Amino acid sequence: TADAKWAVSTGGGTEPLWSHSGKELFYRDVAGNLVAVEVQSTPTFSLGRSTTLFPAGAYLSFDRGAQYAVAPDDRRFLMIRQVPGSVPDELVVVDNWFEELKPKQRK
Repeated sequence: TADAKWAVSTGGGTEPLWSHSGKELFYRDVAGNLVAVEVQSTPTFSLGRSTTLFPAGAYLSFDRGAQYAVAPDDRRFLMIRQVPGSVPDELVVVDNWFEELKPKQRK
């Protein structure tokens, strides 16, 4: 049912994301590792083996949703790694950037 809950990790975790195939759930454990848990949805929902994929502590992590993306093949991940000693000091937002690009296009 929609109200059912399952514990995926006994040690806690953050940033859950479903695989594109729907057969795995990825998350970060409390040690900062990226973990995959096998998921079966038929005939009933059940969790299978949990596998630590790689240490992900060096990559940015926030409390507001997953800070990584899963490739369509479910085998690669896109993550942001901050360069040691660097501090982002500004954010540039460009509104209507397609309009700004039009005069620069080759014709």
